[in-house]
Amino acid sequence: MRFLSPLFICCWMLLAGMLQAQDSSVIVQPDSVEQVPVAPQIKEPLDFSSSGYQKVLQSHPYYNFTQKGVYRTIIPKKARGKDGLFYLLAGLLLVLALVKLSFGRYLDNMFKVFFRASLKAKQIREQLLQTPLASLLLNIHFVASAGLLAAMVLHQYQKDPVDPGFWKLYGYSILAISVIYVGKNFILQFLGWSLRMKDTTDTYIFIVFLCNKVLGIFLLPVLMLIAFANETLVTVATTVAYLLVVAIFLYRYISAYGFITRELKASRFHFFLYLCAFEVAPLLLIYKVLTKIV
Repeated sequence: MRFLSPLFICCWMLLAGMLQAQDSSVIVQPDSVEQVPVAPQIKEPLDFSSSGYQKVLQSHPYYNFTQKGVYRTIIPKKARGKDGLFYLLAGLLLVLALVKLSFGRYLDNMFKVFFRASLKAKQIREQLLQTPLASLLLNIHFVASAGLLAAMVLHQYQKDPVDPGFWKLYGYSILAISVIYVGKNFILQFLGWSLRMKDTTDTYIFIVFLCNKVLGIFLLPVLMLIAFANETLVTVATTVAYLLVVAIFLYRYISAYGFITRELKASRFHFFLYLCAFEVAPLLLIYKVLTKIV
């Protein structure tokens, strides 16, 4: 045992010396050479054209997933309804119904005077003058109806009532008719006061506005046909509207001329000059202005 222990120690020392010599023989050199970057390898894209998913997309009956896109110009949709015109005519009917329910006797007396069905025309006229609210509502009804007819005629029977140009023209037509008759009323009142013929001018003004009220009522069903009927009925209704306007105006002028010749000694020439100055000329001027607006 004593001989083994020195032998074990010698072997251990010999082994340690060999390991130390091997470690000292390794020389660490500095990294003097720069590392060259390695280019990444470009991988080819995978081809899915023959895959089952692509085959399903290509065979889709409604969607085109494989071809180029199609460019389409989008046009904003415009409403083609006639709701505004419908509500306007319904409002005119409502005004007429309210007058009929609230002032039924006024309407009966008005038609009696217009058709000369009563011998007490002067007494009935005084009764009509005592109901200013009904007279005002029917005058508004006439202005709205006549303005709508003028707008339809000047706008060449426009089929699209929601067109802003149509409603703008309708507003101008109402304004023009209102200015004509309000101005005529003030001028006649001034002439009657200055010439001391107030009763005569009042009677003439009554005849003018009476004919206007009746014309507004007669035009309402014709306007409905022009607004909602087909082209054939529109042509017929427009012709009927022209005949109604001409007939009412002729009736108004004949009645006014008969009254004026009874009250005043006026010749036909002077009455013709009045018609040209106060009736025909304003209408032609308004027509010229509105056609330029259109």
